[in-house]
Amino acid sequence: MANSKTAEVYETLKTELLDGVHAPGAKLAIDQIAERFSVNPGAVREALSRLTSDRLVIAQPQRGFVVAPVSAGDLLDLTAVRIDIETRCLRHSIELGSIEWEGRLLGTWHQLSRTQAVGGGHANPEWVKLHGQFHDDLIAACDSVWWLRLREALYMQAERYRRMILPQARGGRNVEAEHRTILELTLSRDAERACAALTEHLNTTAEILLSSGADLLGEARSGRGALKKQLEEN
Repeated sequence: MANSKTAEVYETLKTELLDGVHAPGAKLAIDQIAERFSVNPGAVREALSRLTSDRLVIAQPQRGFVVAPVSAGDLLDLTAVRIDIETRCLRHSIELGSIEWEGRLLGTWHQLSRTQAVGGGHANPEWVKLHGQFHDDLIAACDSVWWLRLREALYMQAERYRRMILPQARGGRNVEAEHRTILELTLSRDAERACAALTEHLNTTAEILLSSGADLLGEARSGRGALKKQLEEN
């Protein structure tokens, strides 16, 4: 029972942190959380410790647990490293992917392309789930366990920025078309162009986040020039 309670607190807080429900730098009071979930403080501490391992929460001396900060510089660095790892995984997936892999990828994209991304000013949970599954399926045939582990950790951090800021962003971006391009190039086994399309997709997301989340992220270099420079530095 204790483990299930800890898991419930962990999963709920994780979703809230990824969605930006708790402001970066905000204190996460153990007693208040325990009362909210009707659990003992020990279960909350364990859940927060797991979230610390996920780098969504930070344990600070004298302050306890606080929500991990965000910044433009961190987003730039994260995007550059994510592109490096994710395109490596995609190249291997294209090289090794089977017919069954192609079928799963097509099925997920079919559902994703028919699901609304935003509803009522907030990200649609079903679209978020399918979007994550689509990107997971793209690289699912990669045979490097460590690249996939690194990619998963980077994806989660990127999701936090995307889900925190993107629902409020405005613009004429056609995400479905971007996904379709990546899909078609992947299925045609054109690794160079598929990786270039994925890079463009991730860069575009970061650019929108930088411009739309200026108040939250603080002052920093913005736009494609900043991303290009960050990629060159890495």
